[in-house]
Amino acid sequence: MAIVDNEKMWLALERIAFNSKKHASILRSENLEVLELICPDLEARCFFAEFSFDTVVEIGAYCFNESNELKKEYTWDDAFKYALRHNLLLVGSTANGDLVALDLNDYQIGILFHDYFLEDEGEDPRKYLIKMDCSIGQFFMNSVSIDEYPVDAYEAAAYTGAEFTGYWSPENTE
Repeated sequence: MAIVDNEKMWLALERIAFNSKKHASILRSENLEVLELICPDLEARCFFAEFSFDTVVEIGAYCFNESNELKKEYTWDDAFKYALRHNLLLVGSTANGDLVALDLNDYQIGILFHDYFLEDEGEDPRKYLIKMDCSIGQFFMNSVSIDEYPVDAYEAAAYTGAEFTGYWSPENTE
């Protein structure tokens, strides 16, 4: 498996007809410095430089965050810092607020159940991470090329057969 898979990310952007030339934004030095602090892999750091845009990008059911917001998130965002303490880099989100995270231990992408992640800071957030068994580029490509690809952590848990599936069940429809 490619660590980040730039080629697949470009294909995903092509599928959604994203104008990367119009939205390209050079990764500012302060954001690169944050990446150097938190992300030991050069290939992964280069990914965020290559996919640095002036807007959040909607790719399938997911959003890919702006790389030039890293310094601000690293400095001010408590959820971002909490995830980082557990080697998870928040790189996007879902429509329902679940968070897309890059595991900095193995560079697999996963989806965090936002309800549990944000409400239970005493727990290791990895407990609420559904690994998608793919790179970040492959993940976004899957989101625009695979019918029935999960759109949130609940669906991701069912799709992957994850041990933790949240506490929701069809019987609990209150």
